[in-house]
Amino acid sequence: MARDVMPFVRPPAEAVVTSLWELEDAGGIRELPELLPDWDPQADLALHRRVAVNYHEVLAACRLPAGTVLLVVVDWHSSAAHLAGSAFRHIVVEPTELTVKARLAGADLGGTLVLKTRLVLAEDAPDFDRARPFSPRHAGEILWEDTAEVHLEGVASRFPTSVIDFSLRGFDEDARWAIDIPDDPAVPVAGGVRLYLNRSDTELVTAATRAAAPTPLQRRLIEAMYDDVARQLVEACLRPAWRDALLDAAEEPGSLAESLIILVSNLFEGESLETVAARRDADASVFATALQGALRRTRREKP
Repeated sequence: MARDVMPFVRPPAEAVVTSLWELEDAGGIRELPELLPDWDPQADLALHRRVAVNYHEVLAACRLPAGTVLLVVVDWHSSAAHLAGSAFRHIVVEPTELTVKARLAGADLGGTLVLKTRLVLAEDAPDFDRARPFSPRHAGEILWEDTAEVHLEGVASRFPTSVIDFSLRGFDEDARWAIDIPDDPAVPVAGGVRLYLNRSDTELVTAATRAAAPTPLQRRLIEAMYDDVARQLVEACLRPAWRDALLDAAEEPGSLAESLIILVSNLFEGESLETVAARRDADASVFATALQGALRRTRREKP
C-alpha cells in the first residue's frame, strides 16, 4: 500500500488527542454520522470536537527549538459545491486543550464534506540548526492531521424543491409529493433532480418548511417522504440502462451519479452497485423489504 513519506520527522500519534466530531442541531448534540439523510441546506452545520496538544512532546519529537509557534487549524472541502475554506485557527505555544468549533453555511455545502484537523507550523522555525536536518522548517508544514467525512447527499439529497398545483402538472390531485429524475446520471444533482410538493397538502408543505426543527408528527411525515424518494432514486440507479452510465459518471464531483453511489453504499453497508443490483434482480420483493429495513436502520442510528 502506498503511503506518504514526509521530508521531516513528525510527532507520535498520541501527542495530539482528539474526540470525535459532534453535530449540534435542533435535535440536540450527537456524534457526526457518516451520512446525514435529513440534512437541510438552508441551515448552518454547527460542529465541535475536543483537541489536546502535548506541546513539549511535539517539539521534542520534531526536533524543534523551544518557543516554536504551532497552529491548530480546521479546513473543509465540499465536493458538490466545489468550495473549500478554513473554519478554525488557534495558536499553540504551550500544552493546550481546547474545543474546536466550526460553523459552515449550508449554502456552501453539498455532496461529501471533508474536514481536516491539522497541527502545523505557524511560522518558519526560528534558529534553524543544520544539526537537525530532518526537522520541519517552514510555515504551514503539517506535523499532524486527522480527516473526517460526512455525506450530505443521502436520502434527502440536495435538489430543488417546488410547491406546485398538482392538477396543473398532470399529477394525481391526492398525491402528496412527486420526484422528477433525469435520464442522464451525469447531470449535477443540484439541478438534475427536482422534488415537487402538492400545494393543496398544507400539512406536508408546513412540515417541509420546518425541516430543520419539525414536530414529532412532522418528522414522521418528512421521513415517509424521504423514504419514498430514496426508494425511487435507488430503483432508478439499478435500472439496467443506467448501471454502466452511473459507474462512468460517478467520479464527477457533484453529479447525480456520485450521490446515488453514496446513497446505495451507505444504505447497503458498502456493497457495490453490481451486488445490490444482483440482489434486486434475484427477487424484487425481498429486495424491497431489504431497502425498507435499511432506511429504518439509518434513522435508528440517530439518537
